[in-house]
Formats: sequence, C-alpha cells, structure tokens
Amino acid sequence: KKWNKEMKKMKTYIQLLLVALFVPVLSACEQEDDVIDIFTGKTWYMTYIAVEGQNKMYDFWQGDQDAREKSFKTIAGDNYTLVFEGAEVNGTAGGTFTGKATSASVNGDWNANGDNRELKITIKSGGGTDTDKYLGKAFMDGLKSAFKYGGDNKNLYIYYKEGQTVKFISFAPQRNSGN
Repeated sequence: KKWNKEMKKMKTYIQLLLVALFVPVLSACEQEDDVIDIFTGKTWYMTYIAVEGQNKMYDFWQGDQDAREKSFKTIAGDNYTLVFEGAEVNGTAGGTFTGKATSASVNGDWNANGDNRELKITIKSGGGTDTDKYLGKAFMDGLKSAFKYGGDNKNLYIYYKEGQTVKFISFAPQRNSGN
C-alpha cells in the first residue's frame, strides 16, 4: 500500500514536471520576433526577387538572355545592399536605413512590428532611377512599396506589391565575410 502511495506521488510529480517543462515551449510559439536582432547589426545583400510563394528569380527580362546576364552581373560587390540601424522603444522597432542598388542610393526611416510583421519604409532621400532597369528598378520599387517582412537574422524577406502581385526581395547577411 505504501508503495502504491509513493508511485502515485511520483506520477504526480512527473506530470507536474512535464507541465512545467512544456509551458515555456507553448509560450515560445506565441512570442513576437526580435526585430532588432533580425534587421540590425549586419549588411543585408539581395540574393533574388520572386513572386510570393515562389523561390526563384522573377523573370524581369521576359526571355532577353543578354539583359538577364547583364543584370545578374550587377549582383556583386556592394550592389543591392541594405543596412538598418535602430532600437526598440515601447514595443516598436525602428530607426534609419541606407541602401544601394547599382547606381541609385537611398536612405530613410523604417519601423517594424514583431507581432504581425508589418514593415514601413519611409524614403527621405535618394530612391531615384537605377541604371539597371530590371533588378535595380525592382529593388528600388520594392523598398518604396514595402509592407511586411519575413525571415530571421540569417534571411530577410521584404514583401512589396506591384499591382495585384505580391513579390519579395530576398536578402542574406554579409556575404564574403566568412560568417
């Protein structure tokens, strides 16, 4: 009898332990993004631009292979970069940013909401026409029309609308830095 009592106590103890261990897992699912960790502290380099739901470069060139090859050569060096500076204040993350396509530069302010992943980019200067009329234009247009973000501190996706189509610019951090 005493043994059964001890087993019941042990069973109850194990159940409470499991609940105590499981609660943080459940609450972690509901946590908001660490927006500052995602956006700041690195240089983001564009890797491709795609239609939402697809993970391949959108065909801006519509079959013009020469134009496509010229465009792809521009995805090198310091082209198509974004650098975000900022902090979180009262639950809202934001600050300033600078960016560059091939010939056009841009800077301004950004705000992001870690709960719903809403992103607002306000361009203060630059943002003009880029010499690459395909990727450069799409990069600049994407920043001007940004409305949400996705990803983490290893991949950043900035979503924008072009008419009824939602596209995203995919970024990776600091290439060629050994990270």
